[in-house]
Amino acid sequence: MTTPWLSVLMPIYNGAATLPRTLASLSGQVEGCEVIAVVQKSDDGSRSILEAHENSLNLRIIDAPESESWMTNTNIALAEAKAPHVTMLHQDDLWRAGRSAALGEMAATMPDAKMWLHAAEFIDDQDRVVGRFAPPFGSKASLLPSEEALAHLLVQNTVALPAVMFRRDDALAPGGLDEDLWYTADWDLWLRLAALGPVAWNPTALAAFRIHSGSLTMTGSRNVGGFRQQLAIPVDRHITALPPEKARKVGHLAKISNDLNVCLAGAYHGHRVGLWPLGLQILRLGPIGWYRFFRDTNIVGRVLPRLRLRQKS
Repeated sequence: MTTPWLSVLMPIYNGAATLPRTLASLSGQVEGCEVIAVVQKSDDGSRSILEAHENSLNLRIIDAPESESWMTNTNIALAEAKAPHVTMLHQDDLWRAGRSAALGEMAATMPDAKMWLHAAEFIDDQDRVVGRFAPPFGSKASLLPSEEALAHLLVQNTVALPAVMFRRDDALAPGGLDEDLWYTADWDLWLRLAALGPVAWNPTALAAFRIHSGSLTMTGSRNVGGFRQQLAIPVDRHITALPPEKARKVGHLAKISNDLNVCLAGAYHGHRVGLWPLGLQILRLGPIGWYRFFRDTNIVGRVLPRLRLRQKS
């Protein structure tokens, strides 16, 4: 094929349970695209599943037996990508019909954006929709100024990993994903890209993000201290991209948001957590602060699907 316009980066590790459904969601949407699957040492037949789709999906397989993380696998795929635009897709997430066409239209109509993103759905192990995952960017397609997008995204990562497209060169320039950020590498990347320029937004849910008990979101947060550090690093790195007064206000909300996430993670894993100090911090925000906090964290929309999942397990 000629040079693709979009590269789909897929880090793979023992994904046989969901990989067929993930690949099937790409069917009919890869014209002008390439799919790059980087396979960490897997023993469940994931590679054979990929091989069966090599021709139909214009899929390249790269073996990385020494790799130890999805971030490393993604960086390998990023370095090998041939297209100017890239998007990430994990082995348990899905594209919705029309995603490729919608991304192409967004790139054509909003070419000055540094990041093109859309809403996503939460799904469970059976592909049932259990919620919506999206930043508070409104109900209409728009091009948000860098400062506005950053002010929302610094408070909480409300962007689903399979719901973003960006330029390969912009991600490669600083070295790709930070491989030390086992929990927040994607959030760190979104903030870095948003700091570079405007963000294109489409409110349509064009991807699905799977939540399940074995996900890194669930297992990695058991180490509360490490989890807290992971949440703090992206905010500390990128808050200075805002003007000082706005950085002070947004940074305060971000700290409370991270404290809340740590408390929720601790409670989920059965640790004793101190909710009163956190409750007082939220109470002191006042009505306007409450509105901004609950809008930017989307705490209800993020927590309820996971609580339902735990009740079923």
